[in-house]
Amino acid sequence: MATTLRPLRILIVDDEHLIASSLATVLRTHGFEAISVYSGYSALETAFAWLPDVVISDIFTPGLNGVDAVLSMARRLPKAKFLLFSGHLPSHDSVSRTHEQGLRFVFFQKPIPPQSVVEYLRRCELELNVEREVASA
Repeated sequence: MATTLRPLRILIVDDEHLIASSLATVLRTHGFEAISVYSGYSALETAFAWLPDVVISDIFTPGLNGVDAVLSMARRLPKAKFLLFSGHLPSHDSVSRTHEQGLRFVFFQKPIPPQSVVEYLRRCELELNVEREVASA
């Protein structure tokens, strides 16, 4: 068995389909595995089945908001990293609640420059040292 690096798995959550899909496309061109979903509940389903390394989520999503979604994910995916973003500044209550529950995250204000996201993900890649075993030929 040989060890090889696998691409970082990125889950993108935003109710603005064009933003989520475009960011996923950009990230795939940089060698990441990226999936986009459009609600907090879809994010939970996808995260628990796919096990992303990094979750990039809008704070304001329909149904289950992004803060509550990532708090749920963090409990089941303790090694995952989280990047939250919004077109509005997050409320002090939302940020306080995440810190009280031990969630560490990075926050970006929309619009997010894709290169900033890629740089953040490269740092995550190094920190997580994501590896998988593959059979050598």
